[in-house]
Amino acid sequence: MTYPRRTARPPLQGRVRDVRDVTASMRQIDLAGPEVPRLRLRPGAHLVVRVPADGGEARRVYSIWRHDPAGSLLSLRIALHDADGPGCAWARKVAPGDRVTLEPPRSKITLAGSAAFHLFAGDETGAVPLLAMRAALPRSAPALGVFEAPAPADEMPGADGVPALPWVHRGGASAVGSRVLLRAVADLELPPGAGVAYVAGESDTCRLLQRLLIEKRGFARRAVHAQPQWTPGRPGFGAGGD
Repeated sequence: MTYPRRTARPPLQGRVRDVRDVTASMRQIDLAGPEVPRLRLRPGAHLVVRVPADGGEARRVYSIWRHDPAGSLLSLRIALHDADGPGCAWARKVAPGDRVTLEPPRSKITLAGSAAFHLFAGDETGAVPLLAMRAALPRSAPALGVFEAPAPADEMPGADGVPALPWVHRGGASAVGSRVLLRAVADLELPPGAGVAYVAGESDTCRLLQRLLIEKRGFARRAVHAQPQWTPGRPGFGAGGD
């Protein structure tokens, strides 16, 4: 049996409303446009931005920090790691008023409907979708977790009014298969009951965290949701072909 090919959804057009640094290595880009209020997305969603590259364009995936339909505003937070890549080059140079082409939002992970508690763990790139999900939880929902960044200056602030979760620092150690974050998650004191875990960040680290949570911390396999954000040597990881 053959199935009809899914029709690609048309791109969205927007403009940059504001640009500001939220940490030493992360920039927030606020986008506005006539289609922004009509977007339907879940906490933790991401989208593809078409950025300039070698006379053409490249597709880069970024997590959505905030969606404000009433204000026609969509905020991205972008980690500035690869200074030579087209995504970071765009994020460093973009200015208010610039036009931006986006592909419609999509979700790989989002909040589970019910759980005894919610656990969040990731590096500074994974903190963007995970802290957006954390902010969307009811204030009465038990939540814990830990995030990793190179240094205190790289700790991403969460949403206003939401209790902060702790950070650990890897210093000069590699973020690939991070043992620093793995140890921090292994040391977390878990509440009683069946929890749900959400992990995001470097792909090897996500894999190791999944294994730890299932094999050592007692989570059901279906209760651990992972979203790899990046992997070494794979520009545009998760965006598909440019």
